[in-house]
Amino acid sequence: MNRKASENARLPLAPPTLADAPLVRAAVERSGLAGNELNFANVFLLQEKHRTTIAFRNRFFFRYYDGQRLAGYGFPIGDGDVETALRAIFDDSESRGRAPKIALATRTQAATLRRLFPGKFRFSCDRGDADYLYSTERLASLSGRRMHRKRNAVKRFERERSGLRVEPLTVENLEAAAFVAERWRSNRPDAEAPELAAETRALETAFRFFEELKLFGRLVLDGDEPLGFALLSSTSALVCNEHFEKATPDGAASYPLLCRDAARLALERGARWLNREEDLNSQGLRTAKSAWFPELLPAKFNAVERAFGDVEPDDLDVWDAAAESGDEATRWEAFESDGAAETKVGDKLNEITV
Repeated sequence: MNRKASENARLPLAPPTLADAPLVRAAVERSGLAGNELNFANVFLLQEKHRTTIAFRNRFFFRYYDGQRLAGYGFPIGDGDVETALRAIFDDSESRGRAPKIALATRTQAATLRRLFPGKFRFSCDRGDADYLYSTERLASLSGRRMHRKRNAVKRFERERSGLRVEPLTVENLEAAAFVAERWRSNRPDAEAPELAAETRALETAFRFFEELKLFGRLVLDGDEPLGFALLSSTSALVCNEHFEKATPDGAASYPLLCRDAARLALERGARWLNREEDLNSQGLRTAKSAWFPELLPAKFNAVERAFGDVEPDDLDVWDAAAESGDEATRWEAFESDGAAETKVGDKLNEITV
């Protein structure tokens, strides 16, 4: 490919800006997808971490990630000819001299990729990429036998804090939330780790562009002492995403209340689902998120070009076989919380258009 042809083949990838929000949100709304990586606030806030660039062409939203853990092209989101959009990705990757890797595809998207380009890709699935999706109605009410521990934890916290105040998170009280975040960070043994530094910068950016990113949340105080906060935004009309949930060492008992109130905020906005994001294979996060019994734990697939002669089964084959057998409980062998057997993985797998 000569230089001019190479330049013409490239997608106009560039770092996301606040001006991109309407196009991203419209594309995601039409798609019915719920992945946290498609939430515009995350696209904007995590661009440093994932070295994200985005583009729009022919009613499709394109993403490219060049981070340490997340690398590759996102499956194109739009309502046009998906094969043409995928070929645009292949042309772009060739023009830039990089492999046409597809990252974080839903099972349906992975199946589409396999159908359109049979034998071209090998699919892998990382348990740590799966989002935890919860019914906002169930979490908001803490209803059901399985939630009795959470209900009791909230009641105990409310009883023990005589000066308890719960306020909407606004521009006016972001300083209190920043205080909580700093107390939370400084108390961690990995306070100086690069990953935590990147998260801190993302949170600072969220505070700086709180209104522009259409963020909302809850702030918990005991008298005038800030104890914890939750920070959210809408991914679509049906889905809210919880970006941050932090508490001071003295306010750790506020976490159950914060989670419940995050669901209440989402429900107030008409959302049926709360996405509390992935666990990144952290056992601590996995235990904490599993304790709330997610309704959906949707798989995401990464696709790389198969080596010549490679015809061995891959992770997509394993999931398809599990779907055919109806044995959904075994799809996540690493998911070993008390609620694993009652967690529905579901065939929609992150495509909640209900």
